[in-house]
Amino acid sequence: MDLCANALHQRKPPFNVRKRTGEYNPAADAIQLMTMKVSKGLEFPVVALPGVGHMPAKGEDEQEAARVLYVAATRATQRLVIGVGWSTYT
Repeated sequence: MDLCANALHQRKPPFNVRKRTGEYNPAADAIQLMTMKVSKGLEFPVVALPGVGHMPAKGEDEQEAARVLYVAATRATQRLVIGVGWSTYT
């Protein structure tokens, strides 16, 4: 998440970071950056999931990782973008 936030910060589009559940304004004209778990129950026209090729994380249960990935992937109403690797922005 920090890598994505840093890349967005450098390019200066409007964005919000949500690390936990709480207030969410679906009318906000900004990129919504959040964890897969925090996305539960929300919907977005476009969802991008970077780094999926690195799942599950070391020590993470494979079934739990698959469940959380399913939750995140089903948040997209129009387009789902899945990235399998990480890129380093300079």
